[in-house]
Amino acid sequence: MRIKELLQQHSFSSQAIDALVASGIENLHPPQADAIKKGALDKKNLVMAVPTASGKTLIAELCLLKTILQEDGRALYICPLKALASEKYQDFKKKYEQLGISIGIATGDLDSPSQYLNRYQILIATAEKIDSILRSRASWLVHNLSVIVLDEIHTLNDDTRGPTLEILITRIKQMKPDIQILALSATISNAREIAGWLKAELSFSQWRPIPLKEGVYYNNKIIFNNDSVRVIREEGPDDLNNLTADTLRDGGQVLVFVNSRRSAQAVARELCPTVSGLIKPEEKKQLTQLAQEISDEPSATKICKKLADCIKHGSAFHHAGLKPKQRQLVEDYFKKNIIKVISSTPTLAAGVNLPARRTIIRDCKRYVSGLGSIYIPTSEYKQCAGRAGRPQYDDYGEAVLMAKSLSEQNALFEKFVLAAPEPITSKLGTESALRIHVLSSIAAGYIHDVNGMFEFINQTFLAYQRQNLNLLDLIGQIFDFLHQNGFIDKSGFRFFTTPFGNTTSRLYIDPITSLTLREGLTKIHNGKNFSDLGLLHLIACCPDNEMLSVSKSDYEELEGLANKMEDELVLSPRDLSMLEDAYTFYATLKTMWLLGRWIEEEKEETLCDEFNIGPGDIYRHVESAQWLLYATGSIAELYHYKKLKFNLENLRQRVKYGIREELLELASLHGVGRIRARQLYSHGYHKLSHLKSVAENSLASIKTIGKSLARDIIIQIHNPLKKKPSSPVVEEPLQEAAQWTD
Repeated sequence: MRIKELLQQHSFSSQAIDALVASGIENLHPPQADAIKKGALDKKNLVMAVPTASGKTLIAELCLLKTILQEDGRALYICPLKALASEKYQDFKKKYEQLGISIGIATGDLDSPSQYLNRYQILIATAEKIDSILRSRASWLVHNLSVIVLDEIHTLNDDTRGPTLEILITRIKQMKPDIQILALSATISNAREIAGWLKAELSFSQWRPIPLKEGVYYNNKIIFNNDSVRVIREEGPDDLNNLTADTLRDGGQVLVFVNSRRSAQAVARELCPTVSGLIKPEEKKQLTQLAQEISDEPSATKICKKLADCIKHGSAFHHAGLKPKQRQLVEDYFKKNIIKVISSTPTLAAGVNLPARRTIIRDCKRYVSGLGSIYIPTSEYKQCAGRAGRPQYDDYGEAVLMAKSLSEQNALFEKFVLAAPEPITSKLGTESALRIHVLSSIAAGYIHDVNGMFEFINQTFLAYQRQNLNLLDLIGQIFDFLHQNGFIDKSGFRFFTTPFGNTTSRLYIDPITSLTLREGLTKIHNGKNFSDLGLLHLIACCPDNEMLSVSKSDYEELEGLANKMEDELVLSPRDLSMLEDAYTFYATLKTMWLLGRWIEEEKEETLCDEFNIGPGDIYRHVESAQWLLYATGSIAELYHYKKLKFNLENLRQRVKYGIREELLELASLHGVGRIRARQLYSHGYHKLSHLKSVAENSLASIKTIGKSLARDIIIQIHNPLKKKPSSPVVEEPLQEAAQWTD
């Protein structure tokens, strides 16, 4: 079916048709034609379960355009990750702003005012952000919607994000039953079950525009699932190098999936000689410039330099230990076909649209505590395999597992190549997930009693999937818990949230986190000694905090730290039962110690070495700590602990920038950050007022400042309102801290 004819049949304007045709779309793929046949453009709910690159997003875009341009409607596009939302936002802006469509993105602060989001015709957001908006009784958002797109609907299966997505979908269905729902995924084995829950048509297909061959490599041969065999004739140092060279020599790119960060870095380094010998001189020049950019950053760590060393040769690694900017650079240059090979943990497969000619799944087992080395889920393999085949570049894609024996080759075929992904199951049925969402439902005024909550839960995927499940007792227990701990109160037969409950819901934190923070603040208010480290330990004790892992070699040092800081710790094992477990107690201390060293301006490289983490891990811990300190300050304000509120805000700013207290004023300048602030301070500029009479050239001569930043600083000093640029469209998250500016 030709796209132009379809659009004319559905009364699209010539301008809209031109915009779509200009993006290179001429004909519908078979799965797209099936989706149209199933009623996608006739306001029917639809689940599209089709492979990567088969055109799911185009169907969603056509539905969005139709409702906006023809019916003056509005649309919401839900992505599971910020990176995916950002990618989609840039793509939509490029395509559709020329049609006069306003496009916005919301992925940031979960406690920020969001009324302005109502002005966008297409809003791209994470589920968490929309859930937080609905918690603040912003029903206007849903009532104005005509279409909601649920990208990567298989996220329902995720222990962390799944419950929020499931509650959000159920809430939107409850608030606006006639809204059109489009759910998209490449890896659902029980798509019919999800379609049943959503009362949707199902468009299911295994067709791909670029055929995918899945196979297992052993003894210099890849045996594929279509019975074809590829003999690898390369003579490199090992099998992985040979498989890589075989692809690169033919003009392809390679993604290698391994089971750990350390392996990703090692593989990228080991592939350098092979890759370097197969890239063009002009590509080498660009790679050298990129490597220089990464290694020349003032805060570059050993990991940054290792990445730069690999990139010079056309190889790179990608994992959560890298800074977001570095991950983005790796992705961008791979998309440009300048970087030829990326070695990665499987998070890359679920994170961004990054196809390659060949994906090599080197490690199909991973270590799990208490279980040892076990096979990864089939769905995870399918996500990795689905990245094979580059649109506009390749005629085929290859997903290759690596076996060490003939028997393992047969086992890998059975376990992964010939198997279907595991069915998606609801992750909502845990007490912790229900506790969070029961409170938010009461706070937002959607639910008033146990029966109302039970009726709502009966509309979820959990209830649809497990129809004989009786959660009434558990929901009743959660109501009792919230009531006894001051989150909710009762008037007659109706429950309502207290100020404490409202604050907890608004802050988007677990009620247990709120109780932990309230207990700590109350102790301090009643005279308990504390320090900044003690406050950092308090937030490290919260379930919303990600704790550092602890090895046995850490125990002696952490025990000494515990004894030394006994009087400063706000909460001890006597106060919090979870701290009675030695490992957990030491993990909270280690997390506190990382943050404490950070605000004392310890170098990132030193922290990475001593804590065995990457700069991206520091970023995540800093991000989490900022939010939890903000939450702690909000609870302190609620209980009128004014002095504590001031202390907490100061500490939050120190965590944000990674600085000692004397640098707070200087670090607030946009573009400065921790390293440049210290440079300014060491040159005698201790306050913003000290910079008022400085000459631009004098400022520019300071190491790491330069002319451009010097000029910008002077503008900010004389025009305080220009301290930090703001965007009218992209909502900046609180957690995107300026400490990474350096």
